[in-house]
Formats: sequence, C-alpha cells, structure tokens
Amino acid sequence: MRTSATFSARPRPLQAVPPLKTRLTFIAFCCAAFSQPILAATTPVDQGDAAIERISISASPIRDSQEESIARQRDATQVVNVIASDDIGRFPDQTAAAALARLPAVAVQRDQGQERYIQVRGAPARWTSVAFDGINVLGAEERVFRFDSVPASVMSAVEVSKTLTPDMPAEALAGRVNILTFSPLSKTGWNADVDLGLGRMQLGGGDQQRQAGRLSWSDGEFGAMVTLSQFEMEQITDNNETRYDASGAPRMFDFRNYQLVRETNSAMLKLEYAPNEQHTFRFSSLDTEFLDHELRNMYQLNLTKGIGSRGSKSGELVGVPVQAWYQDGNYANSTFVNTLSASHQLTDWTLDWALNYTETESSFNLPIVLRSQIDPSKFHSLSYDMSAPQNPRLQLYSTLLGADKKMSRGVATQTLNIQHFGADNLLNYQSAADTNASTLKADASHEWQLFGSDAELKLGAQYDSREADSPGLASPLIAIGSLAAKAGLNWTPNQFITSQPWDSDFDYGFTTSYYDNKGLKAQLLPLLDQLSAAKLIDPAKFYSPDSGYQVEETLTSLYGMNTLNWQHYQLLVGVRAERSEINSSGFLATASGAQSIAVEQTETDWFPSIHLNIELTDELKARIAAVTGTSRPSFSQLKAGANVNDINRIVSGGNPQLKAEQAMGIDSSIEWYFADAALLALHGFYRGVDHVLFDAVTKVTDGRFNSASLNRQGYDYNTTLNGSDGKIAGLELSYIEQWDFLPETLKGLGLQFNLALLDSEFKTPDGRIAALPGTSDQVINTSLFYENHGWSGRLTWQWRDKWLDDISPDAAGDLYWQDSARLDFSVRYQFDDQWSVYFDANNLTDELGVRYEGSPDKPIEVEGYGRRYLAGIRASF
Repeated sequence: MRTSATFSARPRPLQAVPPLKTRLTFIAFCCAAFSQPILAATTPVDQGDAAIERISISASPIRDSQEESIARQRDATQVVNVIASDDIGRFPDQTAAAALARLPAVAVQRDQGQERYIQVRGAPARWTSVAFDGINVLGAEERVFRFDSVPASVMSAVEVSKTLTPDMPAEALAGRVNILTFSPLSKTGWNADVDLGLGRMQLGGGDQQRQAGRLSWSDGEFGAMVTLSQFEMEQITDNNETRYDASGAPRMFDFRNYQLVRETNSAMLKLEYAPNEQHTFRFSSLDTEFLDHELRNMYQLNLTKGIGSRGSKSGELVGVPVQAWYQDGNYANSTFVNTLSASHQLTDWTLDWALNYTETESSFNLPIVLRSQIDPSKFHSLSYDMSAPQNPRLQLYSTLLGADKKMSRGVATQTLNIQHFGADNLLNYQSAADTNASTLKADASHEWQLFGSDAELKLGAQYDSREADSPGLASPLIAIGSLAAKAGLNWTPNQFITSQPWDSDFDYGFTTSYYDNKGLKAQLLPLLDQLSAAKLIDPAKFYSPDSGYQVEETLTSLYGMNTLNWQHYQLLVGVRAERSEINSSGFLATASGAQSIAVEQTETDWFPSIHLNIELTDELKARIAAVTGTSRPSFSQLKAGANVNDINRIVSGGNPQLKAEQAMGIDSSIEWYFADAALLALHGFYRGVDHVLFDAVTKVTDGRFNSASLNRQGYDYNTTLNGSDGKIAGLELSYIEQWDFLPETLKGLGLQFNLALLDSEFKTPDGRIAALPGTSDQVINTSLFYENHGWSGRLTWQWRDKWLDDISPDAAGDLYWQDSARLDFSVRYQFDDQWSVYFDANNLTDELGVRYEGSPDKPIEVEGYGRRYLAGIRASF
C-alpha cells in the first residue's frame, strides 16, 4: 500500500488495478476481437431456451419470474430464497441491495436514502457472505459487501442460502448471497438488451439517469457476452444532529446539507466454451465501482458556550459561537472479480474447478475546512424549541457586546451569520484499504446407490490466500488560516459565499446560503502544496502509524458430503474442515515512539451439517436442518496496532487475539406449493452464537502494553472484544400468489408478503445482556402487483422495527435506528416482443432516517432525502 504525500481532489486509484475506464476499453477491444470474425462467418439462428437465466419477454414478467424463483427454491437442498432475472431487470432495482430487499427476513441498511447493506434475518451485515457464480469474494468494507456497488444489469439471478451445505465456505452465520451472472450459452445467435432511463429527485431537483447494455453471441458451442452499465444521481440530503448532556438538554445543534453526485459503473466480459457435452470452460471478468462525490455545508452551534438556560424542551441563550464545516470530498468503493472455471463429465465422476482473483478497494478523501467564530460580538444569541425533537426550531438574534465586555441579546434575525470567522483550520481526513484474494477450489461428485437410494457423493478442497493493508487514518488538524498568513499566501474563504439558499425541506427557523465548496477546494489544494514546500506542514506525518495494518490470511478447506434421494425423502449429511492462519502486523504508538509488533494465530474448525427434506404430498414439503458456521473479524479489528495515551490512561487499537464468531443451530420449515407460481411457507430457526464481536471499553488486565518504565495494567481499553452466550431466533412467513380466482375485471392482481419475527441477544464480558447490533424484532416486505393486457405494476412496502446501532458502556447511551418504512411504485407497459416503457417512483412517503440515543425522544440524527422518479425505455433484440 502506497502512502500518498500529495493533495488530490480525486480518490486514490486502485493499486495494481487499471482505472475502470481503461478496463472498459480493454473489454470493448476483446468484444470487438471475438465479434468481427463470428459476425462474418455466421447467420442468425433461432433463440434457444435459457438454461440459467429465464427472461420472459411477455406480458407477465412478475408471474414468470416468481414461477422460476419458486421452482428453484423448491428443488434446492438447503433453505434458499431466489430472485430470478425478470424480478431484477424489469423492476425499479438499480442495485443488488434494492432487489434483495424484497426477500423474506432480509432487512436493508440505507445511506442517505439508498439501499447499501443487507442483513439476512436482520442479523449483523458481517454475518452474510457474498459469492459471484459460486466463488466467495470479500467485501470492500471490512469484509462487508456493499450491494449498492453491483448493478442489476449484470445479474441473471440471486440466491440467498440461509442454511449452508458443506460444499459452501463456512464463513456465514446468517446467509450466503450467490450472485449468478448471465450465461451467453443460454441464448444462441446475437442478442442485445438496452435500458435507458431519466428521472428527477424531488429534493433539490437533481437528475438521475440509468443506461445499461448487454450484447451476447453464441453458436451453442462458444459464447461471449459484454455488459456495460451506469447509474448516476444528483441528490440533496437534509440532516440535523443533536447532542445531549446528562440531564437530557441539548448541548449542540448540528445542521447539515449535503449535495451528492453518486454513480455506479460496471463492466463485465464473459466467455464460455463447450466443445461437447462432457466439457465446459468459462472465463469472466467483472469490474464494478461505486463513486460518491459529496459537498458538505455544515454548521454547529455549541450551546454550552452560551449564557442562559438550557432545558430539554426549550432554552434561552446569549453568545453562542458557530463553527462551519465545508467539504468537497470523494468516496470510492470497487470490486474487480476474475474467474476461470470448468466442468468435466468423466466416466464415473463430475469434476468442477475454479481459479479466482479478486481485488477490492474502499477509500475516502475528505479535506474539511473548519471555520470558527472567536469574536463574541459576532456570536448568535438564540432561543430554541424542542417540542418536536426531530426538528429543532431556533430563533436567532445578534449579540451585543457592552463596554464591560458583557454580552446581551440583540435584534432578531432569520439569517445565520456565516461571514465572520476568526480561525480557519483544515481537518485532512482520508484513508484507504485494499484487499487481494486468490482462490483455488475443486469439487468432485459421483452418483451411486446407497441404502436403496439414488445418492450423490461430493468431495472438495479449497485454498484461499488473502492480503489486506491500509496506511491507516489521516486526520491531522492544520491551522490553515494562521499558516497562510504567516507565509503571506492567498487564503480568502469569504469570497466563496454564494447567494444560493439551502435547498431544504426542514424548517430550522433560519435560512443560510451555500458555500462554493469546489472553489474553496481549488484555492485550498495549491495552498497546501505551497505550505508543504515551505516546510510549514509535513504530509508524510499525516497518517497515524497505530491506525495502519497489514493482515495476511490463508484458509485451507476440505469437505465431504453425501446426498441420498428416496421417493419422498432427501437426506444430506456432511462436514467441512477449515484451517485458518492469520498474521497481523502494525505499530504500537507510545510516548516513547512507534514499536513494530506482529501477532500470529492458527485455528482448525469443523463444520458438520445435516439436511432432511420430506415431500409430504405433491404440494407440501417439509425441511429440517442442523447447521454450523463462522464469521471472522474484520481486518482492521485484527490489526496488531494500538495507541497509548499515558496522560489519560487509555489504550485504543485492534485486537489480533480475537476469535471468530461460531454458531450452531437448527432450521425447520413447511412449504405449501398450492398453485402455479404460488407459495405459502412458515420457517423457524435458532442459532446459538459464541465469541460475539462487539466494540467495548474495558480495562487492560495483562502486561502486553507495558514498557520498560511503565506498567499499563488498569488503563481503559478501547477495542473490539468477544462476548458470549449469543443467540438469534425467529419465524418467517412467506406468501406469494397471483389471484386467478378473481373476476375478469380484476384478473392479474396478486400479493407477495413476507413477515419475519426475530429475537436476539448476547452477553458482554461485564455481564450485560444486549441485543445483537443491527437486528430488528420485525421485518416486513410486501408487494401488491398487477399484470394484464401488457401492463405490469407493483406497489411495494418495506418496514423494519427499530434496531441497535452501537453499544455504549451505559445502556442509556445505546444508539438505535428508529423503525423505518418505504413505499415504492413501478409500472411497465410492453408494446411488443422488443419494446417496453417504465416509470418508477421511490420513497413515496418521504420517509426520514432517524437515529436516537436511549429513547426516541432524544434523536441524535435526522436525515431526509425526498422522493425520486425515473422513467425509461427498454429494448431487446
């Protein structure tokens, strides 16, 4: 990992991976290379049946997709939910996260209104693993996968396995999401799909646009496909945050307005070669990235600096200073997945092998200018009203400074003072983390007879080598204003105040205008270079050595499983063994200097499982499974680095001695396939979890941080720890049906309904019982749909109960996200076999994101992002 000593307005590029535009050019070149001779040598052929992806160009894409999904679910050995291709490609799901949100017991975490992470069964996001075409890949953010970085256009189907079989890696406690990509051999001849959409954001009036195209060719023996996709949106986000003192009175108001440009870009090349029925070879290269360009205007009012009264519902204060935060920053997240695989049908055995190489990067570059008022005559006096705690309302006044230096309240004003600041600082906040992972796996299966049944024996091995590194976090505070004055350099931030008022749906009781953040940054970057050249700042010292890490992880896995099939019974028994070796290195930062440290740990774990499926009748199926699994700590949690503050007696850092979370549990379900494309199912599960990971503050009880002169036992220890006695249990109810019994005028109506009732807890080392972070007690996903006469529409409601976000030493300080509901609508009209149009409307109820401390009457963050609309056209040739 390189540590950059320059100042750049763009995120750092992926190390050893060309920029996406370069790779797009390479993919386009490859596509042209194979397409030209084939186009010249072939004639069009009839379309073949799809072997993997079922795309129905008809007037009933919802029903056809549900029929395909239900068929896959019914035939699966494990407990699985499936989204077939039409259910993704023909509804308002720009990303995998939005598509997965409709599955039973799948909760979604959003960032500024957009789906980002999923939580299978409401469990922590880290408990869900992700695979592309059966190969597990690491997420770019602390192992956690960001599903908003995968556009729907590259997917043919998504499988969510809630119970794992031994041929799957064991690193999932809640579920495994397998993203299946389009197979060019599934369609013969030339095929093309194009999607173009344009829309508007209600808040701010920004644009959103979607364009995607897929071109494929196959003669039944050789197939090739290239896919390009882009989704971009301009968004305004309202945000206000409040901090409280011990009595519950507000001590700080924080008002923010974000101007965002977000985009998801992807490119995929896939080649398949099947010279005969016995052998198939595949190569795929998928590159997908999420980019977020964020302008922040933010103002903090520190009420503790004012004179007067502060109550939980109202207050009157004189002399409250304002601090401004201005940011022009970038976030980047990318995943580059390359897989070479093959299937061979030998005389008595089937052999499958795959070689995968994946690179990920997650980075942010956020130079934040902090402007602070220091002249009391420029402070605001104010009164506040917290009767509606999610929307604090202020009445601002000027502040008068008498000859005796005493402050008093002046005249009322509706405009926030953003001109008179006496101190300018820079918080140069940036970080990046890369992972490189290689996987080699082989599976062999053999059909035979055992105990009077048709049986399949499956054996396999897998080797994973992973490397993760990060220079750590850079967050130096630079006195940019005073240093510029000292060096006689140009620094004139007031010139970037604009006359454009904030575009906001929140009523704060005052108005303010935007800064020209881009112009401010254009002045800032060369100033930093000049200060560096004058040796007034040292960029090489921006990164804290204790926050960086290098982690090497290798996994060696072996498994064996046998599946027995009788007339009405199916029994799978197997076991997987995984040996993990982890080497973690970093620095212990102390007053006497940085000390290099390294820690190694090795574990061997066994993961047995058993699955029994019973066909009770032609329509009724029962399942019961006993399963095991694991979830390994993130790389930053494992880092062998810490910072020691001997003045405050605090140690902060990673914990390379962390154990992986381990789970054992049972699943059971009854599934009634009572009609075509219809299902009623009840599923119950329980998982007992040991070594539960959580962030905590405890005491140092050993001598690992001692120096030659200091005994640091008894210091506060801020790190990640293992808890115990964890559990998560729940019931899931699923219902899907198109109501064919309705009269002709209502034919085409149907309902998809999913309800999950969940319960979770674990014990911290100090004996406290808490819910698992991220787990809601109830999750509902439901859709009322209609399709007939060429029309296809869906009204979707998604709701989840409140969930714990962060645990504090005191339960009263625990942070929660409030329950949330989303209502979305989409409609399609199919003109013919080639052309269709669509319209999508999202967040119709204008739902807010609310986070609170202890109880809902103490919101610490309220976020609004408005409704959004998109209309477009699709064509298939």
